[in-house]
Amino acid sequence: MTIQASNNNVWVRRYKSIKMQGGVMLPDSAQNKLHKGFIVSAGELVSDKKIKDGRTAVFNKTAGFEIEEENITYLILNQGDIIGTDVFKNEEMV
Repeated sequence: MTIQASNNNVWVRRYKSIKMQGGVMLPDSAQNKLHKGFIVSAGELVSDKKIKDGRTAVFNKTAGFEIEEENITYLILNQGDIIGTDVFKNEEMV
């Protein structure tokens, strides 16, 4: 299935945050989620030209909501929730 965002929504796949404290990996429940992810799909009404498929988005901590599709968890954001973008970096995703 190919995901296509609608309106001014953006589908993001959040990057994994791997935290170590004193050489011990912390469980997911003890970690803060990283507020950065890969833009999978940007809707046709997104007016900011920097917000497009294949870029990295930095977003607000409380932004959007999560949805699981085909065992992949996506974060659905509104265009206004994205603080900035960068070119895609090869980082692990959740």
